[in-house]
Amino acid sequence: MADENKMNADVVIIGAGMAGAHLARSLREKDIDVLILEAGDRRPRGDFLKVFYENPVKGPQAPYPSIPSAPHPEDNKYADFYVQDKDTLKENLFIGAYLRIFGGTTWHWTGFADRLRPADFRMKSLYGVAEDWPIDYELLEPFYEIAEKRWGVAGDPNHVWGAPRKTPYQMPPIPETYLDKQVTKALTKMGLHSAIFSHARNSVIYDNRPVCCGNNTCVPICPIGAKYDASVDAQKAEEEGARVEVNALVTFMEVDKNQKITRVKVQKPDGSTFWVGGKAFALCGHAIENPRLLLNSKQETASKGVANSSDSVGRYLLTQANQDTTGFTPDPVFPYRGPQQTSGLVERRDGEFRSKMAAIGTSFMNNGWSGNSDAINMAHDLIDQGVVGAELSKQINEKVSRHLRLNSSAEVLPDRNNRLELSDQMDTAGIPKPKITFKMDDYTKQGLKVGLDINLEVFKNMGATEVKHNDPYLSNAIIGGTTRMGADIKTSVVNADLVAHDHDNLYIIGSSSHVTTPVNAPSLTIAALAIRAAGHMEKKLAEMP
Repeated sequence: MADENKMNADVVIIGAGMAGAHLARSLREKDIDVLILEAGDRRPRGDFLKVFYENPVKGPQAPYPSIPSAPHPEDNKYADFYVQDKDTLKENLFIGAYLRIFGGTTWHWTGFADRLRPADFRMKSLYGVAEDWPIDYELLEPFYEIAEKRWGVAGDPNHVWGAPRKTPYQMPPIPETYLDKQVTKALTKMGLHSAIFSHARNSVIYDNRPVCCGNNTCVPICPIGAKYDASVDAQKAEEEGARVEVNALVTFMEVDKNQKITRVKVQKPDGSTFWVGGKAFALCGHAIENPRLLLNSKQETASKGVANSSDSVGRYLLTQANQDTTGFTPDPVFPYRGPQQTSGLVERRDGEFRSKMAAIGTSFMNNGWSGNSDAINMAHDLIDQGVVGAELSKQINEKVSRHLRLNSSAEVLPDRNNRLELSDQMDTAGIPKPKITFKMDDYTKQGLKVGLDINLEVFKNMGATEVKHNDPYLSNAIIGGTTRMGADIKTSVVNADLVAHDHDNLYIIGSSSHVTTPVNAPSLTIAALAIRAAGHMEKKLAEMP
């Protein structure tokens, strides 16, 4: 019967990505009964690689087919997934990319392993903009250390990207590329500086994973597993006793009269459904799926949706905004060697200027103008001009070797009107599609303008030709803010411990709980918060009957 619980666990975790994997592993280390429900599939790396090689589209989603039972955005088809008003300006088109597979979106992440800066938690106090987080750097620091040890982080001890450290990186840094060195020469003339990024990819053998060999397909997939992804810790949690159910799409959360989550409804690919009960529930499905599930769970005991008495679920949607500058260098800089981003501009990531304009993070892109498609695009153009055979290969090599791109990413301010709602259109699983309303703010545009001026000066100093830049556009790599944490129950969804204000046995973990999305990547903070939540959950479970 549909009313019977097919499965039960002390803790039911929804999502096997970064948050779910680290939470599950931490709970199993405490010998707590855990069940992970993952909407998507589980496949070996070789299967994903085969799809990538055969897919003519080489975007971030390319190796990971969207399946009807748990659809996610597809390259060049974001408009089919997200519903936005037809008159939405191009700069406000939302293209957030995420995956629904075992290991989650970290399969195609860049691999940045940065902590947030202390100032990132105190934007309102320090700069008078955005909001302060209800936690600070000092509280998270020990959990950052645990997450880093699990990942293995390769970093430069001489530059920690604004986040003070008490412990060393696990590995020496990934070396800068020849391209990095040429950009650095131009920056030096301007009185500016570069530094090597910290990476969750191996510069030496770590945790039985191989050394990065510079395949340059980090986004969308590391062919050899040198780059960390959350399937590593999800599998370790399973090996330590966590139960895992894949192809298990959670479509509804049941709330009793005491505002407890009692169970969740699971839908399988064949359309069959069953219920899963638990004492505590952790929603770890990323910043789009978390609010979708909560809003889709309207019922008599939760008339606005689960955890939504404040009408804040889906609001304060966050991302970043990007801008690219491209050109031909006079001499080869040899992109497509090493990881896709190894160094970046030090300046403009933090400072008093953030009271007036966004911080920016500028990366020197080792993957050419387009990510993974420069040679393909160039071949099409040259063939159209009648160039074939050996001459085609010669010209591709000569031109692509001189491709240079600088990418600047800027933070956006939290805005209650930037939001996700449920559309009246259904996806292939029968769930309402996400409807997005978003407007890029002038604060962000001002920051990007400064970044563009710097980038254009770099290209000038390098003697580049055919220099172009696009207009600002929303990032597809960063999504957050839709169930944000806070002390004020009127403007937030969870408290500082990531417990829902409305339901004391529901935890909502991941970037959806983040208050801001500064230029240091959110992934390590997701992991640290999940590890911290496990300790709180252990105490909570001990108090339950």
